[in-house]
Amino acid sequence: MKTMKAIFFIAVLFLLMMSQVISAQAENQDSLTTAKRDDYQIRLPPTFRSNPANRDGVYLVFANGIVRDTRMGLEWLAGPDKNTTWDEANSWVQSLDIDGGGWRMPTLDELESLYKKGMGLRNMTPFLKTRGWWVWSGELEGSAEARSFSFGHGYRGYIFRGNSCNERAFAVRCGSD
Repeated sequence: MKTMKAIFFIAVLFLLMMSQVISAQAENQDSLTTAKRDDYQIRLPPTFRSNPANRDGVYLVFANGIVRDTRMGLEWLAGPDKNTTWDEANSWVQSLDIDGGGWRMPTLDELESLYKKGMGLRNMTPFLKTRGWWVWSGELEGSAEARSFSFGHGYRGYIFRGNSCNERAFAVRCGSD
């Protein structure tokens, strides 16, 4: 009888401790998943609350297409796999509202962080689906050119913004955790 009471007591303590841990985690997630906008709070659905569909070293891919670089703390989306001018790429990125929004065009340094010679067909994680070799950055040069990164050779270039040959759009944002 005393053994049963002791087991019951331990089980109750365990359940109480677990409910406190779960409550603390929920409060922590709530602070990370809300944002103030125009004097009201909106709830953001960050990807870290979803289970990744697949993992490739430091990269996680989620069912909604978001690729998380756990080393850099960035989240990526590959745009439509077609030749794209800089203005088309920028418009696509600006229109994104997937998973709470906050997307922007990447910097050259961010694009270069994806470059891994020999990884996948395009020297980057195969989770970012593209047949193009160049990806636009958000960095402009004057009124007619923008910076772009070559995943074929791993170098940076200046390209006329109206060019669309082999150029692709990627969107990036800071990760949510």
